[in-house]
Amino acid sequence: MNKTSAALACCISALMPWASACAEDITWLSADFPPLATFDKDAKDIGYMNLLLKQVQQALPQHRIQEEVLPWPRVLFVAKNGGAYCSAMAAQTPERESYLRFTAPYGYVYPVGLVTRAEDQNQFKRFLNKGGEVRLRDLLEQNDLRAGVAGSRTYGTKLDDMLRPLVQSNARQVVQVSQESSTRSLITMLQKKRFDYTLAYPGEAVYHDSAITKLHFYPIAENSALLAGRFSCTKGPQTDQTFAELNKLATSFQEDSALTASYERWLPPYLIKPYRQRLASQLNSSTR
Repeated sequence: MNKTSAALACCISALMPWASACAEDITWLSADFPPLATFDKDAKDIGYMNLLLKQVQQALPQHRIQEEVLPWPRVLFVAKNGGAYCSAMAAQTPERESYLRFTAPYGYVYPVGLVTRAEDQNQFKRFLNKGGEVRLRDLLEQNDLRAGVAGSRTYGTKLDDMLRPLVQSNARQVVQVSQESSTRSLITMLQKKRFDYTLAYPGEAVYHDSAITKLHFYPIAENSALLAGRFSCTKGPQTDQTFAELNKLATSFQEDSALTASYERWLPPYLIKPYRQRLASQLNSSTR
């Protein structure tokens, strides 16, 4: 029996009430995104996304899920062109919904925030609200404090909308960087005082921090809600069963202690308590 006939027989048998659902061959698309997803052989700690995939494979042994690590733009290109692909790394956007379907949240993480040198915190006090979040819109109106941003990276709709007019007009307060490994490049430039702050996830700041130039992370007032992580799969019969099972599986991961510990491992200590408070609030929200 060839593979096509075997697959057809499996799908026909799956219609029988006593038969198990068809096993699907799925390629799991990932990208190197330390420390959430790291593929460095010398890494001491497994990343949150790495652990997440291991748990998915253990929970869905009936499917053959093989990981492929690609540059992030290539991940989106491959998924957009169709095939039996799933991922845990794609944020849900209207554009991506045209070729991907998204599950319920499997977890929540801090969104992109502001990273500066710890020694410069006094310069940002005037832009903080009562919750310690920086008002980025007010900050961007000042040209005495300069932001370093990645030219090829999206920071989410809200932040991109604030940054776009300044980038397009070559405003003095925004320095655009186009190198590969942009987060690492930006933080290195920040440490060398090429600008006053940059935008990144808190885990990125901790991962790229140094003992010489300590960094500090501020949540952004206009972008403060925790970011929902969702599994996504391409649309079509090749991923129907896997997507349905991932959607059922997602909510069971939301309060998984191993996953939470893996994420908190890369939070600065002063963010752990606020993170847990925000997480509890969003898990209890009827709109989650």
